[in-house]
Amino acid sequence: MQPVQRILATTDLSELSAAAVRVALEQARSWSAELRILHVAASAQAQPSAADALRGVVAELGDGVRIVPLVRVGSAAEEIVRCAEEDDVQLIVMGRHGHTGTTAVLLGSVAERVARTSSRPVLVVPPEKEARGTRVIMGPPPYASRFRCLRCGVRSEYQFCAACRAEFRMFDVPARGGPPEGPAAGTLSAERIEALLERGAFGRLGCHAEGRTYVVPMSYAYEKGLLYLRSAEGTKVRMMRKNPEVCFQVDHIQSLADWESVIVFGVFRELTAQEAVEGLRRIHDRLASLAEDAWPRPSEASADDRLGHRAYVGARGAVVGCIEPVEKTGRYQMR
Repeated sequence: MQPVQRILATTDLSELSAAAVRVALEQARSWSAELRILHVAASAQAQPSAADALRGVVAELGDGVRIVPLVRVGSAAEEIVRCAEEDDVQLIVMGRHGHTGTTAVLLGSVAERVARTSSRPVLVVPPEKEARGTRVIMGPPPYASRFRCLRCGVRSEYQFCAACRAEFRMFDVPARGGPPEGPAAGTLSAERIEALLERGAFGRLGCHAEGRTYVVPMSYAYEKGLLYLRSAEGTKVRMMRKNPEVCFQVDHIQSLADWESVIVFGVFRELTAQEAVEGLRRIHDRLASLAEDAWPRPSEASADDRLGHRAYVGARGAVVGCIEPVEKTGRYQMR
């Protein structure tokens, strides 16, 4: 096994994750390794304040180790795995915020996903109030050769020797032998609602007219509080013209017990001329960020072009509009 040169610790800036940061700091000192501390912000608006808070956390850790604070925006598990790969870290240290019970439950949603999807060793540390009980896990060793224990440095068949594995155990057990707790569920905060809308690109539009309700999947772009849509002439456009009161649902689903969902209730407004061209450009840019050539580029139309909302390269008869939100609601369930 190569010497540990970089360790990635994650924090949500709460007291619950402080124990994980301290364990990572101890490991970095023992290995003379660089410590990277990552916080994943829920939205771009929260990034500046999160960066200030993270700098405060780093300032309290003292000297002796090179510490690099990192702030990213997006899905926590995905950004942690991506950061570990990009920075080529040899160990990820995370705090456990989940429930007691079986492995999938005890690790919590984010930690369980990182341990399952990352190719890097993952060390999950419980909150300090639980530190005298069982600790958490190290995945199966990715190397076939013998190496040294990451914690104490002795020769071992695994990343942790038998003595350290007795403390950092492979599985946890409910403290009193009771059944595991069920999934947590609740209401999304306004910040998490905005974050989900910003990072999404596909959702479902619901409209109602003449006694009929119509639900259809659509791509979209969300910018400055508006949902931009593009559609060919058809049933949904006809219904929205008759009744512009619509709803739009965006989901982020990891599993049946791990998901976020947002519904936007609002008013559809058909765009014309240059405003429509700009709306179409926003949709194109959003889809192009996910895949090359995802959408034809809008044509350049003058501001007085009455058909600007229908003119773009590669197609005719397109309608561009936006949903002006009246109410946004969100729910989540987390293992």
